Amino acid sequence: MAIKGLHIAALRLTVFACLVLAVSARGPGGGGGYSGDNTGGGGYPGAPGGEGSGEEGGAGAAYGPPGAGGQNGGGGGGAGGVNRGGNQGMPFDIVAAMQIRYIHGILATVAMVGFFPVGSIILRVLPGPLGVFLHGVFQVLALCVYISAVGLGIYLVKTVRIPGLGSLLTQPAKNFHPIIGLTLFVLFLIQPIIGFLHHRRFKKIQRRQIWSYLHLFNGRIGITLGIVNGGLGLNIAGATAERKKVYTIVAAVMWTLWMVTAVVAEVRRIRKGRAKSPEEIEMTKAGTTERRVSED
Repeated sequence: MAIKGLHIAALRLTVFACLVLAVSARGPGGGGGYSGDNTGGGGYPGAPGGEGSGEEGGAGAAYGPPGAGGQNGGGGGGAGGVNRGGNQGMPFDIVAAMQIRYIHGILATVAMVGFFPVGSIILRVLPGPLGVFLHGVFQVLALCVYISAVGLGIYLVKTVRIPGLGSLLTQPAKNFHPIIGLTLFVLFLIQPIIGFLHHRRFKKIQRRQIWSYLHLFNGRIGITLGIVNGGLGLNIAGATAERKKVYTIVAAVMWTLWMVTAVVAEVRRIRKGRAKSPEEIEMTKAGTTERRVSED
């Protein structure tokens, strides 16, 4: 009953996250944009001018042409200067875009550096039904959080249009981040399906099969690539050195802990399999056959 309840909860959460994705991915209904005072708001990548400083000002040179950036942000100077004209000539709300970008990064980090690896670790350190249940809970939460992050990312790609450069997807030197993110989105959408097939088959035959290895490697490659993509996102966003350092340290610690746990679990599984006597193997097979007959 607990597993069935988890499946229902997972379905509801996934539907809710998909609704968030659909709403977030909708572009703006029309023109307009931020019309108030935007002192310091010119730090959005590619926005010329602005009185930004630190990350906000320096980010102007991340996507934009030479000279874009804030007065104090080291953007390059050519188009600098103080501009209090709201969006500084950009056809989108710079302040809102920067806020959405910030939330996008937080959500993706929580999913990739937090929920996904923690859910995998729990399955290794808590064997039995409880471990499987908590593994599913954390992975479903991670998927929902990541879907929300993807929705915000799609919204930014559709909304942020830099004159002369277009969107992030049209910039070959920068479009690797959204492309990797969307690829991971597809991989993680099919991951629960593969996991369900693996769990169902494993209960019957008590050994791994093709679905097991697909689930394992899809998850390990996806999470690793997602962590790397988070660092790439910080780089193209013009994040400060301190933020990059913190992200690198935390992500490296979590990835290492996750990998060590996985390796230790694999070694124990192999040793346990080798330690079984022929009689125990036959008894396991017989028990599996009896369960399958009773289920049929």
